[in-house]
Amino acid sequence: MNRQRGFSLLEVMLAFALLASALGILIAILGGGLGQVRGAADASQATLHAQSLLDELGVLEPIEPGRRQGESDDGRYRWTMEITEAEDPAPVVPVDPDAAPLESAGRQFAGTPLLYRIQLDVAWGEDDYARSLRFATLRARLPQQPVGALP
Repeated sequence: MNRQRGFSLLEVMLAFALLASALGILIAILGGGLGQVRGAADASQATLHAQSLLDELGVLEPIEPGRRQGESDDGRYRWTMEITEAEDPAPVVPVDPDAAPLESAGRQFAGTPLLYRIQLDVAWGEDDYARSLRFATLRARLPQQPVGALP
């Protein structure tokens, strides 16, 4: 009796089918991971762009109520900034110049900084791939001195 050793055609075909399905699942998992890495990179870039816009505010350009729009230099990110006056949580109490220092604690004096709420929306992508991030912060600035007033 001469017995041949090896795999039958059916066993080889089944092994290839299992291998193909396992590789398909692996590629799908890796593709999803790459998509998440790309999304995280885009969000990080948008955050850096937003940080640079917010850093300029109050230093290179004045804090003024209103709405501004623009886009990044490469045109990939679009942004909208809305600045509104925010209500100061500290109560406004008239100041008595003859009051002792402890009695005037917590009171607002003339020239108290104005508080502004800044909302920055950064968007990128198109249609099904459109993404956006919203940033909100508070900034203070000194009120404008009247013309001819002494500082």
